[in-house]
Amino acid sequence: MRILVQVFSFLIFLSLTTNIHALEHVSLLKKSVQEWNQWRKQNPKVIPNLRGVYLRGTNLKGANLQKANLQEATLEQADFQWANLERAYLIDADLNGADLRVTNLRGADLRRANLRGANLQKANLRGAGLQGANLKGAILTEANFQGAYLNEAEFHFTHLQNVNLEGTDLQEAEHLTCNQINSVKSLNKETKFPDNLEVKITGKNKWTCKEVKKENDK
Repeated sequence: MRILVQVFSFLIFLSLTTNIHALEHVSLLKKSVQEWNQWRKQNPKVIPNLRGVYLRGTNLKGANLQKANLQEATLEQADFQWANLERAYLIDADLNGADLRVTNLRGADLRRANLRGANLQKANLRGAGLQGANLKGAILTEANFQGAYLNEAEFHFTHLQNVNLEGTDLQEAEHLTCNQINSVKSLNKETKFPDNLEVKITGKNKWTCKEVKKENDK
C-alpha cells in the first residue's frame, strides 16, 4: 500500500512539473520569436511541450520548433513562414488557414491535422506523416512531399502545381484527381496512388493518368 501511495505521489509530481514546464514554454514563445530561438540554442536537449497550446493568428516566423510537441494545438491562421518544424508532433493540430510557406516540416507528424486552406508553398514535407490530414483547399505549390505518407488525406480543391511526389504514399487519398496529378512536378514508380487513379509511368517525370471508378461506386 505504501508503495502504491509513493508511486501515485510521484505521478502527481511529474504531472505538475510537466504542466509548469509547458506554461513556461508557452509564455516564452508568445514573448518573442527571437528570445525563443535564443532559449532553444541555449537548451538544445529540451523538447518543448506545447501540447494543446492556443496560438491562433500568432506570428511565429522563423521560430525553431524542431521536435516540439504541438499535438492538438490551435494554430489556426498562425504565420510559420521560414519556421523549423522538423520532426515536430502536430497530430490533430488545427492549422486551418496557417501560413506555412517555405517551412521545414521534414519528418513532422501531421496525422489528422487540419490544414484546410493552409499555404504550404515551397514547404519541405519530405518524409512527413499526413495520414488522415485535411488538405482541402490547401496551396501546396512547389512543396516537397518526397517519401511522405498521405493515406486517407483529403485533397478536395487542393493545389498541387510543381509538387514533388516521388515515393509518396497516396493510397486511399480522398478526392484526388488526374488534373491534380498532371500538375505536379515529379513522381516515380515508388509513388502509390488511390484505387480511383490509374497512373502509368512512361519515362522520367512522364506519366499518364486515368480516373477509374472504385468497385463500390459501380
